[in-house]
Amino acid sequence: MKKISTLLSLALVFSLLFSCKKDSETTPSKSGKTAKFTITANGVNATDDYVSFVIVGGDTKGTKTIWKVNGVTRNNEAAISLGKDDFTGSTKTYVIETILPVDVISASAQCINFNASYQISYKAEIDGKVVTNDDGVTVDVNKDYTHQFDY
Repeated sequence: MKKISTLLSLALVFSLLFSCKKDSETTPSKSGKTAKFTITANGVNATDDYVSFVIVGGDTKGTKTIWKVNGVTRNNEAAISLGKDDFTGSTKTYVIETILPVDVISASAQCINFNASYQISYKAEIDGKVVTNDDGVTVDVNKDYTHQFDY
């Protein structure tokens, strides 16, 4: 009888423990964010200037195709890098956009001048809202443009 009562007690305890349900999460799951960057550099000299813009995005699924540049999807690229050679030809402005929501976005810019000045503009829009708008910044020997942004 003692064994049966012990088994019944254990069964009751287990049934109480396992019948309790956890409350559902009150925080909705995050579906990611969209981004659009507009970068312009005018007057860049291929010999004397240093220009670097790098934008990296990622999601928890490890998606590799994240960006389009000037409307063209960049397959298998989680990062976009623009250097001085990208701004010395006929294209002076690049629009970089996510093609799907991402969880993490990081952007870095470093523009240095060793001779004649040039101008850059950097605009970042996250989820349709402008969060950084550095328009018409002059880069010369006394003033560089070096930033790291996390969105």
